[in-house]
Amino acid sequence: MAVSPNMRINDLLTASFDSIRRNTTRSLLTVLGIVIGIGAVIVMLSIGQGAQGYVLNQVASLGSDQIFIESGSGDQSSGPPSPFTAQTLTLDDVEALRQRGPFSFVSATLISTGAVQSGEESIFTDLAGVDEYQLDVFPADVALGRFIDRADVDGYANVAVLGSDVTRDLFGDQDPVGEKIKVKGTSFRIVGVMEQQGSKFFSNLDARVYMPVTTMQREIVGADYVNFLAMRATGDLDSAKDEARYILRDTHNIDNPNGELIKDDFMVSSQQDAANTIGAVGFALTLLLAAIAAISLVVGGIGIMNIMLVSVTERTREIGLRKAIGATEKDILQQFLVEAVMLTLGGGVLGVVIGITIAYLGALGIQYVVDGWPLVIPISAVFWAFAVSSIVGLVFGIYPARRAAKLDPIEALRYD
Repeated sequence: MAVSPNMRINDLLTASFDSIRRNTTRSLLTVLGIVIGIGAVIVMLSIGQGAQGYVLNQVASLGSDQIFIESGSGDQSSGPPSPFTAQTLTLDDVEALRQRGPFSFVSATLISTGAVQSGEESIFTDLAGVDEYQLDVFPADVALGRFIDRADVDGYANVAVLGSDVTRDLFGDQDPVGEKIKVKGTSFRIVGVMEQQGSKFFSNLDARVYMPVTTMQREIVGADYVNFLAMRATGDLDSAKDEARYILRDTHNIDNPNGELIKDDFMVSSQQDAANTIGAVGFALTLLLAAIAAISLVVGGIGIMNIMLVSVTERTREIGLRKAIGATEKDILQQFLVEAVMLTLGGGVLGVVIGITIAYLGALGIQYVVDGWPLVIPISAVFWAFAVSSIVGLVFGIYPARRAAKLDPIEALRYD
């Protein structure tokens, strides 16, 4: 029947809802692309922003006065260091920075992995060669015994400090201080056990064995390099970074009078540099997810347009009858547009509910593995889900709606 001006909105909504309800299964299949697209975007944004927040919290916990040096190009715009980058940092660099640089503490670290054995028990875990200033740069508490000291480093001592997880796996509830372990076949005496530290930068510090960096160089790795240096600066951070570069160019015999970072074989960075890099990566990830969402929503929109075209064909006689008793082209156009928007909004609501549920459960699952992982529900993504759903419904509903509105009532009534 014709749509009266006073009942236009109610009639439009009722007729559109009845049409969708009569074809519930087809309607659900139609909006599946919208549901998957919006749900996936919410989940991916939740994980991406959670990872960004986790790393930023880890960086902030290090302290604003911390500086890192690692091998590779000094130009940070060249990207992260390659695993095949020549290792150029040595303990001579550490001594030079301690003697000449504006730093309260300078610590060297050498990282590896290997088998650790105690009696019949054996595990494969992380190994860290460190010096006596490790806990000054990366504060942590020793639960039992002591940490690595200067005499251990200078004397190439075969001593080790165990993380709490390693202690539990190898010795259970026993006090391991004074016991022996074998690391890659070399015997070490346990001098300490660390308090539980949790994870830092996706690395479980409790599943780590510490030993003197000199011992690790000679007995475990068979090399004279270290992987990175960490230090705490005194005074202005940028000036300290420049001074570190000047000192290392001297010790590495790099002729670089103009201070071009690309000529350096080491990279100097601070907490703020790391935060800026993480922010840039997060922004790039957001753009990538937006592109994925656009593709998913376009596919979903095409599905809606197709089903609306089918609906126009199936309801040709109904359209002809309505136009014959007074419905205008505008009435028909509005009804089909409302149906398309209701489908996409319904898909948007379902996608948001599914996306939030999966994001919540996923964050809980990650928190069992990674301590301190934040639960992030991107509210902006939820808002845009509804906005984009409405736009997609309008854009992809216009053609079927216009086609329905333009049907000749005589021809429509004759349609079989």
